[in-house]
Amino acid sequence: MAKRFLLKDMIFKKKEATVIENMLVAMVSLIMVCAFLVIIFGAFAGISDKWSMRQAAREYLLIMETEGYLKPEDAADLVAELNSYGLTNVSLSGTTMSEVDYGERIYLKITGTYDDNVLAFAGGISRVTAHPTTIMINRQTTAKQ
Repeated sequence: MAKRFLLKDMIFKKKEATVIENMLVAMVSLIMVCAFLVIIFGAFAGISDKWSMRQAAREYLLIMETEGYLKPEDAADLVAELNSYGLTNVSLSGTTMSEVDYGERIYLKITGTYDDNVLAFAGGISRVTAHPTTIMINRQTTAKQ
């Protein structure tokens, strides 16, 4: 019976981890953490761009409140700013482009295509793929000029 315990202890005896095994575990963990961070930062970049687009729309809506409409030079500046955030094919149709009287409704309607670069995993290989998304920003207020 004592021999049986001895054999069992020999089979299930835990060996001390070697330096190579510890280093291997640390390297695999480091690679997994880096991959996780790349995915998270990629997701937050798109959120940040969309937030910036909405802030630009808010800024130009405040200008429209004081002017009563969106001037052509302001429209060009807005489109350029939205392009810098990655919004393409920008359309301002439905936006108030002619002056209105005090207290009337003014509209800012922005439509465009934003390319969400997402990380796709295909067959164990990850790559960045284009994922075009239509962005619509609709704001309205009253003229205060």
